[in-house]
Amino acid sequence: MHDSYHHEIDEKMDGKLDRMSVVYYQRDGEGGWMPGWTPGDPPQVPFVRASGGMISTAEDYVIFCQMFLNGGVYDGRRYLSDESVALMTSPKIRTNPGSDGPVSYYGYGWSVSGEGVFSHGGSDGTNAFVDPENGLIVLVFTQTPRGNNPVRRFLELVYQAIEG
Repeated sequence: MHDSYHHEIDEKMDGKLDRMSVVYYQRDGEGGWMPGWTPGDPPQVPFVRASGGMISTAEDYVIFCQMFLNGGVYDGRRYLSDESVALMTSPKIRTNPGSDGPVSYYGYGWSVSGEGVFSHGGSDGTNAFVDPENGLIVLVFTQTPRGNNPVRRFLELVYQAIEG
């Protein structure tokens, strides 16, 4: 993973800022989109935190997810023990108590469904889903901060395609 960072680290971003996208948060008064963050801007929160600031590419993200799907191994090299992967991707805290919807939990860094699919969503509309039973990784990259993210409908279509 050569394109994953926490915030923009100037000395490591040489030639990479032009590959990054503007993040649009809301519409202006005339119906156009207003940039909320542009590559090269300072981080919105100027310190390392677990809840945001990760910058990556689709290629690096799928490598990360593949390592989890493989039980901690990627390209023949072990990065996490089986036990660590099991702890991180198993239910710890129910996130929707009393809800009529599907049961969901939170593990260590991953949301975990009652069906064993684990996922993680980013603040600007990125979502990763790993389904060990189907050997499936689904990455959804939308720009929907503070908006209506179509990820649930997208996943419904993915599973319909598998079943159909």
